Order: sequence, then structure tokens, then C-alpha cells
Amino acid sequence: MAYKAISFLLFIGGGIFMGAATAGYHQLLTYYRQQVYVSLGKNYRINITLLYVFVTGYILGAVDTLLRTGTFYHAVIALALALAALYTWFSMREQARAAVLLRGKVLEAIRAFVNTIDLKDNLFKGHSKHVYDIVNLFYEELEDYHEVLNREKLLDAAILHDIGKINISSGILSKSEGLTHEEWEILKSHPLRGKEMLDETGFREISDWVLYHHEWVNGNGYYGLASENIPLESKIIAIADSYSALSSERAWRARLSHEETLAVIISGAGKQFDRKLVDCFRRIDRERLAPLTVEANAGLPRGKAGNGKRPGPPVASAPAFPMTARPVDFPKR
Repeated sequence: MAYKAISFLLFIGGGIFMGAATAGYHQLLTYYRQQVYVSLGKNYRINITLLYVFVTGYILGAVDTLLRTGTFYHAVIALALALAALYTWFSMREQARAAVLLRGKVLEAIRAFVNTIDLKDNLFKGHSKHVYDIVNLFYEELEDYHEVLNREKLLDAAILHDIGKINISSGILSKSEGLTHEEWEILKSHPLRGKEMLDETGFREISDWVLYHHEWVNGNGYYGLASENIPLESKIIAIADSYSALSSERAWRARLSHEETLAVIISGAGKQFDRKLVDCFRRIDRERLAPLTVEANAGLPRGKAGNGKRPGPPVASAPAFPMTARPVDFPKR
């Protein structure tokens, strides 16, 4: 009878650890779905399956042992299962720590990419982080889309949207005069270059969002996609990207105010930008959005980003509607 009581207590203790491990693994899988990419998190689905197999075996073993006459042998079995449950819980804790560390390494890699872009493109230094900050605010107004959006991956795409510029000459990126037709075509290739870079990494899941962030809903973007074929995430980044460009100092023009920038974006609804997303963007609190600036991210004082030179006339391939390309003249306000 004593062995049966001991077995019962061991199974209770092991059951507590098993329950904690199961709950922990579910939280871990949720974390991986939200912040880690498929190529990095797929093994954890195997782990949770094996965990349920073990839980089933644990329950069946406990019931079978407790229904039998208590012996030293049964107490040993109960001890072994309890230790296995303890090990499962400990393993879950270690995997959770590893997941947090892995995400930290991912963020360090992203920071390195962004720093590289800023070093090559002094005219747009701080732009990627600015777009990230804007998208972070924008997401809060996208409640109707929260079920289909992954916030962490959207933010990763936002800060990496210009990663393709790493493969473009600094002479083109830093040129303050008007770009030639050939230079403009090279600059327009940065979304494709970015996708190709991301496809070779664990970020391939967001590569299409980066590829299509210069698409227009009326089909007049870089690759001619119409609204229904443009990823939602790309449409969101496109609005934030344009807001950042319009509200920042450039060598050929002064920055536009928040109100002026918002007016340009609103006028592009249904043409360059998704109309519903523009309506959501308009709801962002001015007191939270306006203080976000490229200059603050780049450590530059306001009004010191440009050298006062104006570019030549727009190249033939540049769209007539104001967007982020340097050769385009912005309408007077």
C-alpha cells in the first residue's frame, strides 16, 4: 500500500510538470508562428507531436500502474515517468530560452543590414528605421486585418524593404543630381535585388512583400501588378515608405509637413495606394506620427539633410504622381 501511495504522489508531481511543459510548448509554438520563420520553426511542430505521444503514454502508464497492486517495481516505474516529465519541462524551458536568443540574433542581423544600407545611402540615412516606426504605428489602426497580418514579420519586411540597395552603387544612391535613364533603371531594380537576397536566407517568407512595395493599386507600379495581386503587407509598406520620403529632407527639396504629406497620400488613394488602407492611415494620431522623422533616426538635425541642389527634369520612366523616386518634382503647396 505504501508503494502505491508513493507511486500516486510521483504521478501527481510528474503530471504537474507534464502540464506545465505542454502549456509551455504551446506558448513556444505561438511565439515561433509570430516571430520566427517557417525554416527556423518547423522542427517544433514535430516536438509538440512527440510531446502529445508522451503525454498519452504517461496517462495510460499512470492509470495502468495505479490500478495494479502497489509494489516496489511499480514505484520505480512511477519515478521513471516523473523524471521523464521533469526532463520534458526542463527541455521546454531551454528551448524557450534558445528561441528568444535566436530572435535576438535575427534582430542583430537585420540591424547590420540596415546599417549597411545607411552607410551606402547617406541621402536616405535613417529611412528604413523610419518606415519601421511608421508601420508599427500603422498596424494599430489595422484591426480589421489583424487576423491575416503577422506584426513581427510585417515589421521585419518594413525595415528590410530597401535591402536590395546594398547591391547598388553608392554613386547612384548618393547622387544628388537627376538620375539618367540607365541609373533610374538600376535604382528601380532594388526590390528584385532585395527579394533575391532574402530568398537565400530564412527571410524568404517575406521576400515578396519587399519585392512589391513599389506597386500601385492601379497597375502603374514597377512590375505592373493590380491591386488584388499585390500582397497586403506590400501595400502597407508602400504607404509608410511614401510618408517617410515625402516628410524627409532631400537635396532637391525641403521636407513636407505632416499635413502636406498626408494630403499627397490621400490624393493617391485608389491610384497609388489602397483606399481602405489610406483611410486606416489617416486615423493615426498626429501627435504620435508627426514626431517620427528620418533625421531623428539618422542622428541628423532638421534641415541639414540636403545640399540645396535641385535635380534635372524627371527621367522618362519616372511616374508622374509623387512617390519616393528622386527625379520626380513634387507639386507646390
